[in-house]
Amino acid sequence: MRVRLPSIYAVREYKDKNAIRQLLEPEREIDATVVRYTTDGATGWEVTPTDGGLPLLVLNKEPRVRPGVQEAALIKLASPETSNGTMDARAGTWIQHPAFERLGHARGRERVTNAIASWRNAFSYIGEDPANDVIGLRLPQEGALHAIHAHWSVSSGVASVVMPTGTGKTETMLAALVSTPCDRLLVVVPTDALRTQIAAKFLTLGVFKSPQCRVLSASAHYPVVGVLEHKPKTVEAVQEFFDACNIIVTTSQIAGLCAPELQQRMATLCSHLFVDEAHHAEAPTWKTFKLSFASRHILQFTATPFREDDQLIDGKIIYAYPLRKAQAEGYFRPIRFATVFEFDAAKADKAIAEKAVAALEADETGRHVAMARVASIERAVAVHGLYESMGRYHPVLLHSKLGAQERRQSLERLRSGESRIVVCVDMLGEGFDMPELKIAAFHDIRKSLSVTLQLAGRFTRARSDVGDATFIANTANVEVQSELRKLYTQDPDWNDLLPQLSETAIAGEVASQEFLAGFGDFPPEFPLRELKVAASMVIYRTRCSVWEPENFRKGLFAVKSSHEVYHSINQQERVLVVVSGSPRPLSWTDIESIHDWVWELLVAVWDAERSLLFIHGSGKNGEYKSLAKALCGEDVELLTDPLLYRCFHGVTRLLLTNLGLNEQFGRQVRFIGRMGADVASRLPDAAKHNARKAVISGMGYENGATATIGAAKRGRVWSFQRLRIDAFVRWCKHVGTKVIDETIDPEAVLKGTLVPEIADSRPRVMPVAIDWPEAIYTQRESALAVSFGSSTAETEFCRVGIDLVSPTEDGPLFFRIFNDSADAVFQLALPSDDSKIADYRFVQVNGTSTMRRSNTELEMLDFFEENPPVFWFADGSCLEGNQLVKLRATFETFDRNRIQSWDWTGIDIRKEAQGVTGAQDSIQFRVIEKLRADGTYHIIFDDDGAGESADVVTAIHKEEDGRPVIEVDFYHCKYAGGEPGARVDDLYVVCGQAQKSIAWLHGLNRPGFGGGSNF
Repeated sequence: MRVRLPSIYAVREYKDKNAIRQLLEPEREIDATVVRYTTDGATGWEVTPTDGGLPLLVLNKEPRVRPGVQEAALIKLASPETSNGTMDARAGTWIQHPAFERLGHARGRERVTNAIASWRNAFSYIGEDPANDVIGLRLPQEGALHAIHAHWSVSSGVASVVMPTGTGKTETMLAALVSTPCDRLLVVVPTDALRTQIAAKFLTLGVFKSPQCRVLSASAHYPVVGVLEHKPKTVEAVQEFFDACNIIVTTSQIAGLCAPELQQRMATLCSHLFVDEAHHAEAPTWKTFKLSFASRHILQFTATPFREDDQLIDGKIIYAYPLRKAQAEGYFRPIRFATVFEFDAAKADKAIAEKAVAALEADETGRHVAMARVASIERAVAVHGLYESMGRYHPVLLHSKLGAQERRQSLERLRSGESRIVVCVDMLGEGFDMPELKIAAFHDIRKSLSVTLQLAGRFTRARSDVGDATFIANTANVEVQSELRKLYTQDPDWNDLLPQLSETAIAGEVASQEFLAGFGDFPPEFPLRELKVAASMVIYRTRCSVWEPENFRKGLFAVKSSHEVYHSINQQERVLVVVSGSPRPLSWTDIESIHDWVWELLVAVWDAERSLLFIHGSGKNGEYKSLAKALCGEDVELLTDPLLYRCFHGVTRLLLTNLGLNEQFGRQVRFIGRMGADVASRLPDAAKHNARKAVISGMGYENGATATIGAAKRGRVWSFQRLRIDAFVRWCKHVGTKVIDETIDPEAVLKGTLVPEIADSRPRVMPVAIDWPEAIYTQRESALAVSFGSSTAETEFCRVGIDLVSPTEDGPLFFRIFNDSADAVFQLALPSDDSKIADYRFVQVNGTSTMRRSNTELEMLDFFEENPPVFWFADGSCLEGNQLVKLRATFETFDRNRIQSWDWTGIDIRKEAQGVTGAQDSIQFRVIEKLRADGTYHIIFDDDGAGESADVVTAIHKEEDGRPVIEVDFYHCKYAGGEPGARVDDLYVVCGQAQKSIAWLHGLNRPGFGGGSNF
């Protein structure tokens, strides 16, 4: 029978509930003869090794009389588990063993010292040799170890080692420990699970103590390892615990939450700090803790040197083993990507599950395990039920809400092979080592490159008895960071794409570190690597041969002696960074000594090659001309329009989302603004002599990635992104190159721009519709409400309608706003008075109304003065205040053959809505009745009322080109305004409603939708 024996400990104690252990011998498995045994009231088993070794007794309690030490070893265990011909006694406790005699009288600090002494000259650089069954250092481990010692020979600065998952990162830590050797090492990890795994590795010294390994001498002691699970309360407790250990393993949370004096004592007691999985985002408390180790050797290990929060990892990357090389050398197994294409989430889950089960069935080794990854516990429960319903491979569930025993049982079922499917929520990341994990079913996709690379490494570990990895994901509706999109296209080659992404990202991190290393000292409160610069700047042409960044104070007239100013200069890259803080008085006191602080970031970049100076100011307050002169001389020149508009060059599929024009004619049109998803597509050519381009911004694609760009006439260029300083410098130079390129036509971006005409009278065309101003749709509807008359009751904005009143081709323009019980009527007057200057005003005709916008109230009359509604006319033109936009194209008349005639027998054509009673003689009732009889629609909705999208809204779920779509139809009803007849006025009303519906279609990206709108 096979018998599994527990580890033998030289030290096994607790201090304030924190464990301290040192191995004498690790747990092992032997062949033995096992028979029942009873002695002195104790019962159990006698285990006799077949190799003639010392017999041992596994008893339920300690006997009153023990056998001699050389006669038998004793294990106390109530009931060892036996299955498949194996007795598992690992849960037992040794109470007698000859190895105990080797302990001697060493205690506490002496054990620690003895371990360190045993490591000296005990380490050898011996490479692995699988062909001859020799376990040694892998190539990436040996390279990393040489890089570590090379760095420590010249520097004590923070260093980072980048090794792909599966290349032996943890063993590299062990090698660094014993080859140095480290006097006392603190290892910090991000999670409890990883703390348990890393502590076990250091306790056993990993593969270096295996019989086939000659890297570490057999005389080398196991280290004394302390696991810090609970915060020490006093400096004395820290001293006592750390003094008793060679290695202390804890989490960043525990370390960061310790009091400052405890952290300082930890740093004093440790010679080295190792940080594992350094790509995790840093909490402020953890950052403070690391600063206390500034004088110690700090070594960071990660598979991905870019943090999850897009910040730089501090320290120098001293070694990075390429993922592509790890693949070539067999440490990182190939990945097969299987796609599912389903927009319906339930169908996608089922399809992914079916592919995961199929991959298990195709596994020739019979060892592979599938992990179904989901984003939430609720999803995990649902997906687990789906796998259970398939009746295969006994799926288990893992998430943070399960008890410790439930998690242990699930993991044991996985490791034993009883279960081959696990559904989990971020439970099998760092701290979980299972080479059989080979199938990843992404029911919910990880969105960042850092996490994707980490997760991929869990499935690509190489072992001779398992095969390659399979990843399964739904590619129909993927929301990931831009760099990951190629991974989730149809038929991607992950084996080629992952190394590309990894290499590009690592090269970027190294370049960023080298860039930041060029700056001088800067206060630790403002770490340069964590500054995020808004991509916004002004550009100056310079004529100097050298710049003088040290003179920056001469150009900041607003900076006073009472202000705090910090700066740093990168001389090689010609970059100046200034952070200034100015005191601001508080509204609730006149005491000068009590004030607030306002901080501003300034970044100046001089591109000597192109003779350009770029200046960014977080306050966006001006052109910084005095600063430009201080840096580059008196003859600097601010670049303005039209040159700035060259920045749009190279942006393909450009959609202008913000267009501003300056016009001097009339009060309301000094600035003409247009905002929308694509304002340029509806702006034909028009004369520009009355307007000057003021603001242009839009979005498109540049170099294969989404790009946003904007420019203002007075010299500012911007993009909607925040960048690290090095990326900001690259962006500046990229834009500057285009701005000074004489071959680029600055007018090209706005050729055909439509300039509104200034109207001194209303168009002689029939108005067909009116809509709220565009600015309304960019606000949260929940922040808007309207009250009518003297009532204080508010109506939600989504329940307030706006309609024309008695429209004519040449009469006054009346309109009303209304809810279900009240209204207020207004008139747009053009011109506003007897002045010859074209202008407009609104007149209250009937009723009163008030708008509340957040916490501000104003009369609707005042609101419309600043935000005029949009009148739409039968010829497609529109009027907003006194700004008239005409379409330059003429359109064909509507085809009469497309007009359908319905039977209205029994219907009162003067009664439009069916109301709450469902009036059967109403136009709306007949429409709904006919649509129901048609049987085509899955949903028919009565949307009649203030703020309606239509009188009737229908929806159909169907397939188009093999993909599911939802088709929505709007049905607008119009009752007869007088005696029945073929009046064109009634048709205008319905056409106007239809035109508003089309406008909704083009505005689906407006944030108002979904915030309480009827539609």
